[in-house]
Amino acid sequence: MTTLSAWLEGAYVGEFVDDPASRVVSFEYDSAAPPTPISLSLPRVGGAATSAAGRFLGNLLPDREAAREWMRSVTDARSTDTFDLLAAVGGDVAGGLVLLPSGQSASDVEGRLDPADDDAIAFRIRSLHRDPDHWYERSEPARFSLAGSQPKFALAGVAGDWYWSNAAVPSTHIVKPAAPVNRGAEVAEVAAMRLAAAIGIAAPRADVLDVLGQQAYIVERFDRVVEADAIARRIHVEDLAQALGRDSDTKYGVTAKQVIELLLRHDAGLASGYESVRQLAFNTAIGNSDAHAKNYSVLLRPDGLTLAPLYDSLPTRLWPGYDEKLAMRVSGAAYPQAVTLDHWVKLAKKSGLDRDRVADDVKKIYSGVAERADSAWEGLAADQAELMRRLIRQQTEKVVGS
Repeated sequence: MTTLSAWLEGAYVGEFVDDPASRVVSFEYDSAAPPTPISLSLPRVGGAATSAAGRFLGNLLPDREAAREWMRSVTDARSTDTFDLLAAVGGDVAGGLVLLPSGQSASDVEGRLDPADDDAIAFRIRSLHRDPDHWYERSEPARFSLAGSQPKFALAGVAGDWYWSNAAVPSTHIVKPAAPVNRGAEVAEVAAMRLAAAIGIAAPRADVLDVLGQQAYIVERFDRVVEADAIARRIHVEDLAQALGRDSDTKYGVTAKQVIELLLRHDAGLASGYESVRQLAFNTAIGNSDAHAKNYSVLLRPDGLTLAPLYDSLPTRLWPGYDEKLAMRVSGAAYPQAVTLDHWVKLAKKSGLDRDRVADDVKKIYSGVAERADSAWEGLAADQAELMRRLIRQQTEKVVGS
């Protein structure tokens, strides 16, 4: 059997066990582990689905097999098996976990600061523009794992300088170079995040990073806390595919109703359920059709669950390469421009939320997006900015005017 030790926010919590005979991955909590679970799909009390632990780990890695193969070759992992890859790069993953080969302790990891200078960062961005599966370079000491299909890498900001992350030095920022075919994507995602914050939706700070003429989207991690000039500390979070025990291949199969019902089961105050509707409404209002289950997350704290801030919010309708169908339909409406207020009210009714409150929240979101349509997208090329204004105007009329 192969094992990975799990440390949650610095405390040992248990072991992931890979049994080759049964081909099942399980997680065993340590008797002294804190009460907060590492996943809603892996509860402290009661059984977990047989596939839950393996799927939880798989969701910490890149989606694309080619990216995993490149990760294996650069890190000298034994294979592209989830356990082998995470044994090599599990020191810095999403949330509060540090995953280490059995027998290693988080306290034994050396807190080495490996500088990431401008030349190295610019080279990383340029490399990912050239080959989106090359998330690492052999010459870099970076050891991180990020999920998803879009190329990206992690940086640790310490006292105003950049470093490569590892188990003892958590990354604080994620850098995403846009595909060359997605003209203006960095600017558009920054605009979306700033617009969300302006209308009252929690969203991390984001900007366009320009290093030696190489540009990429950069965003602060909401699963890290930075105090003064100290090294960041991790806080725990999981995406909704992990929380539901789904693998990344089925991230587009999760419905809004399933999301809300999951949140209501674990949040007696209902706040997370209503906030999930507000985030979904924002994504729909700006024409983001790629807001699937891995693009929403929950923060797991000792005092309960909260929905994580908005992230990966991009107006995908600007680029023809994206499917225009919503990753999460709204009561059967498959396209942003097809959604009306009635669809949102039906979603509330089916999910156990107050219909009037949902209707009011949704109208405020759409109206806020529309009221700022002229200024929010002014950094885009003129044709893209005009397209955003037109699409938002049309979609808002269908919801607010319903």
